[in-house]
Amino acid sequence: MRNGLSMLLATAMMTLASTAIAHQLWLERDGDTARLYFGEPVDNVRERTGALLDRITGPRIFATDPAAALPLTRREDHIAAALPAGTRDVRMIEDTLAPFGRPGAPDRLRAVMLAREGRSETRAAMDLEFVPVSANGNEFTLMLRGQPLPATEVTLVAPPRWERKLRTDAQGRVSFETPWAGRYVAEVIHTENTPGGTGDGAYARLRQVSTLSFTVSDGIAWTAR
Repeated sequence: MRNGLSMLLATAMMTLASTAIAHQLWLERDGDTARLYFGEPVDNVRERTGALLDRITGPRIFATDPAAALPLTRREDHIAAALPAGTRDVRMIEDTLAPFGRPGAPDRLRAVMLAREGRSETRAAMDLEFVPVSANGNEFTLMLRGQPLPATEVTLVAPPRWERKLRTDAQGRVSFETPWAGRYVAEVIHTENTPGGTGDGAYARLRQVSTLSFTVSDGIAWTAR
């Protein structure tokens, strides 16, 4: 009985961990409030408090400095932060997720989730981030620790839940078509065979999932059904 219960608990924890890796975090903004969602934008899936949203335990939402995280409030289907006056782009780092996989396994994975809302700032403030070439433009450089990341797959989700796969060029640049009015969410996943951590927190590989969210005011009108 004890072995069966242990296996059940282990399976549940692995399911939660794999869900966190499969899902993404993205930010949406409404005036002076930033909302952090966990799920799948293309399917309009938004996990809820009391369920899988509780898996996101340590997100840091910030305006300019990652060390100056804003106070957070958990809502029904998101995590909210009140933004200081004059805030431009908003960012989030969630690097507290436990590694996924058996301790000591050569493929044990640590997932770090990153998010940005807005495209007005032409600077990077996170390890993996889409940076606009010009403010509010549709061309971006994908930056990894301050260097362009070439030949990397990017997924763009448009307002009508239209999804397109793109790839950065040799200079790490990618352009997004934005024919519809509404919110766009871009995602990139970058995995490195970089070990780290100690004890139960040790891992063999690092996976970073970074999203960029922004809205377009002019374009083809779209109403979700």
